[in-house]
Amino acid sequence: MEQHPLASYTAKFIQEHGVPQVLDVEHSIIVHKPTLTGSDSPASYYIRPPAGMSAEEFVLWFESIPSFRDFRLTLVPISGMDTFHQPLISVDDFAKKYFHDNHARIVRVVGKLTPAVEAMVAFINALKQPFDPKLFPHLEDFAISGHKKSEHGGATELKLLYKPSDHNQLMKVERLISVHLDECNLGKEIGASRHSTRDQPPELILALTNSTSAGQKFLEALIACLPKVSREEVKLATEVAQRVHLHPVAPTHEHAGFTKVEIPVRILPPNELKKNVIAVLAEFMKASRFADGKEVNIVQAGTTIEVLFPRSISKLWLATTFSEEKQIKEVSKSCVGVRTDPVLRAGWTAVYNFDSGSGKLHIRALEDGAEPITGWKVVPR
Repeated sequence: MEQHPLASYTAKFIQEHGVPQVLDVEHSIIVHKPTLTGSDSPASYYIRPPAGMSAEEFVLWFESIPSFRDFRLTLVPISGMDTFHQPLISVDDFAKKYFHDNHARIVRVVGKLTPAVEAMVAFINALKQPFDPKLFPHLEDFAISGHKKSEHGGATELKLLYKPSDHNQLMKVERLISVHLDECNLGKEIGASRHSTRDQPPELILALTNSTSAGQKFLEALIACLPKVSREEVKLATEVAQRVHLHPVAPTHEHAGFTKVEIPVRILPPNELKKNVIAVLAEFMKASRFADGKEVNIVQAGTTIEVLFPRSISKLWLATTFSEEKQIKEVSKSCVGVRTDPVLRAGWTAVYNFDSGSGKLHIRALEDGAEPITGWKVVPR
């Protein structure tokens, strides 16, 4: 079968710019069943371009593909999701994480004809990411308790015992893993769930519903790096989970005899580390409505955060609304949030510079030990 022209262009795009985040509207509606108004097309998506690329630049890239007219797609840069899709943000954790900001510019993609559907399928397939043990949430807390391969068109099912044996915590971890699968563009292939009653084992259940090679390879790689457990260990974990539920105290870890999975901390090259820090820091600042919701932009090819502080009428146009003590303290708090990611925990220092003439605050990440640029200050930890 001949490869869709979008496949090679998308692969090159990922190499040059990174992976965009894509919200599949139809899939989100089917899984989360929100109450929506308005009409949808079979190819209905929202795309958040990778860090350092604007929505307008992404559209220009897409439209520059020689066969773009044949795709029969409409791409429109907009601020936030359309009104009738807003309910998705409250029910879909992936939408909440990447599309919650109604001031952020994203791309709305629609198409009703077969070429449009085929084009978006090819685009999504090219975005699928392989299993990475350093990125899979709470990997060290799981062990394999069951594996059933597909039979007669059924789903391949993988059961992972949650070793901390706490159903409440497993509920939270399940949501994190569902978001991760969507981030890998595998949400349609692999569904994450858990047992509905607390008298069953504390297990995460991954079901491969579409037999795609990407989904199969993802589960095979996951299986290869996890230990297996016996029936007795599953029974013991179930008993511990029930006791934790009836008497809410810290788990006793009586079942802690499983082989521990050692997950090496991923080390990024300096330039990639700094860009990742800036991208995540910008998200934390946006989520906290930095400086009362001032617009937070990533500029200079993803290396710098820029925030404009307009001049204040109350100050007779002599000064901006920027307050160094207050705003830099907010930036420092957001930096703490960035460091909760093990990959971004160390190796960088945030620095800032405020230009009173233009009213612009700039924030960058420097390698630890590097001397700040003249005129820049270190964000205190």
